[in-house]
Amino acid sequence: MTNHYEVVVLGGGHNGLVCAAYLARAGMRTAVLERRHAVGGAAFSEEVFPGFTFSVFSYGLQHLYPQIIHDLELRKFGLKSVAYGDLFSPTEDGHCLITNDDVAATSKNIAQFSPRDAEAYPKFVDFHNGLAVYLRHLGTEVPPDPTASTFRDVTRTLAFSWRNFGLRTKLFDFAELMTQSAEEYLSHWFENDAVRALFAYQAGIGNFVGPHSRGSALACLYNMLTDHSHEIPRGHVIGGMGTVSKALAASAQRLGVEIHTNAEVEHVIVDNGKLKGVATKDGREYRAGIVASSMHSKILFGKVVDRKHLPDDLLQSLEKFNTVGTNWKINVACNRPPQLKCLGSDSARPVSAFVHIGPTIDYLEKAYDDAKYGKFAQAPWMTVATPTYLDKSMAPEGKHVVNLYGGHVPYKLREGDWSSHRSEFIQTVWKVLDEFVPGFTNEIIDYQVLLPIDIENILNIPGGNILHGQMTPDQLFSRRPYPHYADYRTPIQGLYQCGSSCHPGGGVTGLPGFNAVREILRDRGKKRSPI
Repeated sequence: MTNHYEVVVLGGGHNGLVCAAYLARAGMRTAVLERRHAVGGAAFSEEVFPGFTFSVFSYGLQHLYPQIIHDLELRKFGLKSVAYGDLFSPTEDGHCLITNDDVAATSKNIAQFSPRDAEAYPKFVDFHNGLAVYLRHLGTEVPPDPTASTFRDVTRTLAFSWRNFGLRTKLFDFAELMTQSAEEYLSHWFENDAVRALFAYQAGIGNFVGPHSRGSALACLYNMLTDHSHEIPRGHVIGGMGTVSKALAASAQRLGVEIHTNAEVEHVIVDNGKLKGVATKDGREYRAGIVASSMHSKILFGKVVDRKHLPDDLLQSLEKFNTVGTNWKINVACNRPPQLKCLGSDSARPVSAFVHIGPTIDYLEKAYDDAKYGKFAQAPWMTVATPTYLDKSMAPEGKHVVNLYGGHVPYKLREGDWSSHRSEFIQTVWKVLDEFVPGFTNEIIDYQVLLPIDIENILNIPGGNILHGQMTPDQLFSRRPYPHYADYRTPIQGLYQCGSSCHPGGGVTGLPGFNAVREILRDRGKKRSPI
C-alpha cells in the first residue's frame, strides 16, 4: 500500500510532533510515523502498575520553548503544569539546604551554611541569567558551518555573526565554561561544599562527567537553564510528561497531520539520487519529497539510509558521536511518600516534592569514578521527585508515585552483565535512600527499573543516552550531531533531521523540530513562515 504526502516525519516524539505541526500550519500535507504504539518518545506517560501512572522517562517540564506552547495552543489541548516549589538537598551531617526561585529566601537558607556564599548567590544568579539569555537565544539559531566556502554558507555565517554581535561580550565567559570543570567554575563563586554540590549535581544529568571533568561547567549551566517567560510554570505536568505529547499530537491533528503508530521505518527510498519517501517494515510505502527524521542520528544514518548515499566524512563522524548513557531511572509505586530525615518528624515540616541527593563534590565524583571503571556507583547521586504531592490523579487515593533518577552506571559492566547484577544495583539505590529517607523502602509496592540498556531497547536510542548524545562542548552547536551537518540538512536533498541528536540537543525543548521547520521552508522557497 502506498500513501502520498508532501512531508513525512519519522518519529512521534515531541520534536517530531512540533516539526509536523508547524509544517502543517504552513499548508503542507504531513504525516508522522511512530515506531511504538503511542506517540511521545521520552515524553511519555503510562500506567505501569494498576492505578499508578508515571512519567516513564523524562519527568519534568523545564525547557519547552514558550513560542511553541503559544503557537500550537498547547494549553487549549490540555497542557497544564505545577511548579515543584522548594528543592531539598540533604547533607551527610543531617542538615538540609532548601532552595527555590526566590533569590532572597534562598540566600537566607544558604547563609546557614556560609554567610559569604549567601552574599555571592544573588550575583551568581545575575551572572548565570545573563549567560542564559544568550544560550536560550542560540538555541533558536541554526548553527553555521564556519568551514564552508560556498557563497550561501559564507553569507549565512556573516548574518549569524551580525545577529549575535552582542555575544562578543560573553565570549571569555563561555570559553571558561567550555574548558573548566564544574568544580572549578563553582569554586569561583562559593566556598561551602554543600552549596557547590547543589549546582555541580546538574552536570551529570545526561552526561558521563564528574564535577572535576573538563567541560562539565558548560553541561552544568545548560541543565540549570530554565525559561522564566511564565508561559507555563516549570515543574510537574498534570498527568505526566505524556500530556505534553498528547497536546502536541492533538494540535498537530487539528492542523491536518496524520499520525500513524506501530509504523517502524525500514529504509528511506532513494531512486536515481532523489528522495522518494520511506518504506515501513509492514510493507507500506509513504511517498513524499520531504522527509524529516526525529529518530536518533545513528539510527537514521546507520540503519535507515543506505550507506552508499552517505559521504565518508559523515560516516566517520557517525562513529565518533558519543551517545553513551550512564543515567538510570526507577519508577516507584508506594504507600507513602519519601520523608527526609533532615526535615525532622513533626507534622509541620515542608512538603519535599523535589529532592537532590548528592551532598558533596567528592560524593558526585566517586559516582562518576565507579562507572568510569566499569562498575555501578556504590553511592549513586539521585533526584527523588514525588509528583503525587502536586497531582493526585497519578496514583490511587492515599498512595504515591516517586521518580528516582540518578547516576552513574556503565552502559556495559566490566565484569558480568546487567542480567546478573541488576538486583545488586537496586539494593545499592535502596541503601542510599534508607540513609537519607529512612523507612521509605519498606513502603514500596512495586517498581520499574530503567538502565541505559533498557532505554536503548525501548526508545531505540543507541547507548541509552536520554539526550541522544552527551551535551559536552565537542558535541554542541556546529558540531551537533556532526561537523558540516548541523543545519538540519543531510547529504540527501529533501532529507532533514529534527530530533535531539541535532542542535540545541536533548531535553524537552521542541527546538530541534522548531528550527528544522525554518530550514525546510527556506529550501522550499516559502515566503511566509508559520514561525
